Amino acid sequence: MIRNIGKAAFLATAVIAAGTAFVNCSKKHTDDDVGSLTLALTLSPGVVVNTVTYQITGNGIAAINGSIDVSMATQATALVSGLPAGNGYLVTMHADSTDNMTHCDGQANFNVAASQTVAVTVVLQCRGPGRTVGQVAVTGRLDNCPFITSVSASALQAVVGGSVNIGVAATDLDTTDTITYSWTANPTGIGTIGSTTSANTTFTCTAAGSTQLSIAITDTVCGDSLTNIIPITCNRPAATGTAGTTGAAGAGGRGGTTGTAGTGVAGTTGGGGAGTTGTAGGGGAGSTGTGGTGGVVMACSNGEPFSGNMTTCCQCTVDNCSLGPTGTDGCAGLADPTDRSLCVALYNCIAAAAPACSSAGDPTNCFCGTNQATCFTTAGAANGVCASQFVAAAKTTDPVAIQARFVSPNFPIGRAVNLTACRGSFCGGECAIQ
Repeated sequence: MIRNIGKAAFLATAVIAAGTAFVNCSKKHTDDDVGSLTLALTLSPGVVVNTVTYQITGNGIAAINGSIDVSMATQATALVSGLPAGNGYLVTMHADSTDNMTHCDGQANFNVAASQTVAVTVVLQCRGPGRTVGQVAVTGRLDNCPFITSVSASALQAVVGGSVNIGVAATDLDTTDTITYSWTANPTGIGTIGSTTSANTTFTCTAAGSTQLSIAITDTVCGDSLTNIIPITCNRPAATGTAGTTGAAGAGGRGGTTGTAGTGVAGTTGGGGAGTTGTAGGGGAGSTGTGGTGGVVMACSNGEPFSGNMTTCCQCTVDNCSLGPTGTDGCAGLADPTDRSLCVALYNCIAAAAPACSSAGDPTNCFCGTNQATCFTTAGAANGVCASQFVAAAKTTDPVAIQARFVSPNFPIGRAVNLTACRGSFCGGECAIQ
């Protein structure tokens, strides 16, 4: 029985005596005709190994296999004879510990010369639990990661050119650590962040659309983050009108957000339009004047109020803006029931994603997602929340064709997008989207 402690390899010495270049099985060989191989395995104490196996191959001979019993010895020897002289021999050796936790393997090449003895050294490399691992001494410190306690926004909507105050509060239990901040917007191009590295800053709208703000903090070791935590919608500014020059007697117009109170005068030239916080003009009995139309709140012939372009908004009635069956501007305009179902499914997805997709009447973000530049040029690039519904309603995966069908009343996608625009940017008050 052989034990091994502390060494990573066994050492085996093979002594080979060579004879003629081949073996003729019908002929007896003298000592000068054949060779022999002596294997000696020396082990250091430790792992228990009872048997070492070996195999000799090469030079066209059939493999010679054998084993060495080392259960009662500290050295193992074996004699292998009858090897023809020649080149390209290989001896391989293998041993397993009795607990099957350590395994040793080794091999060596050798040549046999006629009437000569060749010594071959075989190193058996052993692998076992804990035999090939190292250790490391680690010196470090504990770090409490900072965490976000709250975020704030003064508003979730602003007109282009307007700003929203945003802020974040965070705590770090390590009082000596310094917290750094990073604000980002997705998608970009809708507005600008005043200082992306300040806890409290502003977001200024530069274009109509929707975006979402994210905040990340760190103490340089670890941190915290909130993704898409503040949705911001940037709206086009309302048109501003001028005061009417021939207002009705005793009553100034109401409407434009920048108007000032009109003051009527006696006679036929009553006061003009007023801002939303202004007061009616106190004019005389002018009988021919009417309120100015620029920036005022009026009513369509069916009694619906509107602001902005009268022709566009008065045409956008409740019936026109419905999913069906009387919604001529929406899904009900499609004859095929399957097309109507695809249209309704797409519209419902866009509406569910409000305000990011529908509050401004432009659902492009619901299709493009974060890939605004390539969503209509590269197949599969769109990753918006409703991308799969857009593809189904377009009835194609070609991004160029999808873009063309965005405005086609002949496809479910065009009808759903039109209905979103009708309910979103043109007639929000009538159709209850905004």
